[in-house]
Amino acid sequence: MKQSSLSHLVQPFHVMELVKAADALQAEGKPVIHLSIGEPDFPMPEPVEQAFARAISAHKTRYTAALGLPELREAISQYYQTNFHVRVPAHQIVITSGASAALMYACLALINPGEEVLLADPGYPCNKTFVQMAGGTPAFVQTQEAENFQPAWTDLSSQWTPKTAGVLLASPNNPTGTQLSPRAMREIVDGVTARNGFVIVDEIYQSLCYDSPPQSVLQVTGAPNTQNPLVVINSFSKYFGMTGLRLGWMVVPDSLLPAIERFAQNLSICPNTPAQWAALACFTRETLAICEERRLIFKARRDFMVNALPKAGIELHSTPDSAFYIYAKSPYNSERYCKELLEQALVCAVPGKDFSEFRGEEMMRFSYANSMDRLETAIERIQFFNRS
Repeated sequence: MKQSSLSHLVQPFHVMELVKAADALQAEGKPVIHLSIGEPDFPMPEPVEQAFARAISAHKTRYTAALGLPELREAISQYYQTNFHVRVPAHQIVITSGASAALMYACLALINPGEEVLLADPGYPCNKTFVQMAGGTPAFVQTQEAENFQPAWTDLSSQWTPKTAGVLLASPNNPTGTQLSPRAMREIVDGVTARNGFVIVDEIYQSLCYDSPPQSVLQVTGAPNTQNPLVVINSFSKYFGMTGLRLGWMVVPDSLLPAIERFAQNLSICPNTPAQWAALACFTRETLAICEERRLIFKARRDFMVNALPKAGIELHSTPDSAFYIYAKSPYNSERYCKELLEQALVCAVPGKDFSEFRGEEMMRFSYANSMDRLETAIERIQFFNRS
């Protein structure tokens, strides 16, 4: 059967291939420690789990509006007001089938075939795929260690061409676990706006930060509008621990809403209905207290790993202050190193080729979304492996 050109253009997600190899070793009874997948190791907070069960018991499983439950959109609006002191009207909030659907809708609505979109490198590997599926061309902008692998407007503007349509960024970032400063956010949004472009900001790790309060680009810019061509992406997966329920949201300008609604109607009908009802419980005092306890546990793990990895022979070239990732220099070719680390030390880390066009062979990513005792054992194995 003849396949489309797009099917050949889209690259595999290499981290998943490595995880398959790790799972095969586990199936043989070998005690693999995963420092690979970016997924909280905690279950859903109990109030959310109970709300999900109640929704199913009450037969709240039928289609909702394509843009999501009005009650949930209103709850997110209030969340921005309470936690970030920014007014985001509920009608500008769209509930989506995970942040992936939100990124896809945004790209489809904003990118024309042949246009370029600037992506910070290193970055989330699926972003280039979303751009390509909309007919666009990803243009990678190399970031610097001295800036914690986050781009400045000078970096982006130096690669802006007549074909450039806009910028897709993440703050906090995967794989680096670092954030843009408010000043950098302001300069980027102002610079892109002056060039009649758009800015998409992925904030799915927003509340998993450890050295400063959570922040949003919306605190700098206010809600998106015609003078502020901004789309903000978020998710219930990371901070709220609802990865498998596939629920996210996006904040969009009024002018973009009709297009987003059409894409949602055609591509997903509506987001997961019981998950939407469950997500209302995310904003209760009880759930937020649980999420904050878990954030502090992640912080303790971050502190341990940042101190322990250099002693185990892994160089750190940035300071992770958010998410649950550490982007580090591999002792040698990262693909070979991660393969051998898995096979010989039974520790699964991720080579950098998923995340960087420029330095993928040099760099690697560790996830500390695992228990402290397993992290300690992983460090012991890495240290022994590096010295052998």
